[in-house]
Amino acid sequence: MFYKDWLSKNRVCPFCVLNREEIIKKNRFAVLTLARAPYCRDHLIVTPIRHRKTLNSMSALEKKGVEDLIYWGMRKLHKKYKNVTVLYREGNLKEVGKSVEHLHYHLIPEMQIGALNGCWKKRGFFSERVYLGKILKFKERFISNRK
Repeated sequence: MFYKDWLSKNRVCPFCVLNREEIIKKNRFAVLTLARAPYCRDHLIVTPIRHRKTLNSMSALEKKGVEDLIYWGMRKLHKKYKNVTVLYREGNLKEVGKSVEHLHYHLIPEMQIGALNGCWKKRGFFSERVYLGKILKFKERFISNRK
């Protein structure tokens, strides 16, 4: 299934309905998960727990919670990848190319921003089974007790 098709059929915010097993790391204010419609392998998402649309609507503690998970995710990704892009867009969904209103940050390993031109329209959307399997594999590769 393509991501745009999933979005048109599901009128629920995908970040407000994350299951416990879909969360890689969580603090009191934010969650980090693997992107379900990724630009590339190991594409992570960090989002506040409360449905926020703008940075200015967040408390200082919420911003700190999001920031902590961004840094945590980047440290994990830098174990394998030299470069990680952090992407955040705010504004009208269609004008800035966002697909979900809920504020979120992308942590994208080894991808140039120019490479994103139009690719979001063709992004696949993982089934629940595939998505949970990918999360488990990510945890094994990046968060096992041996590393």
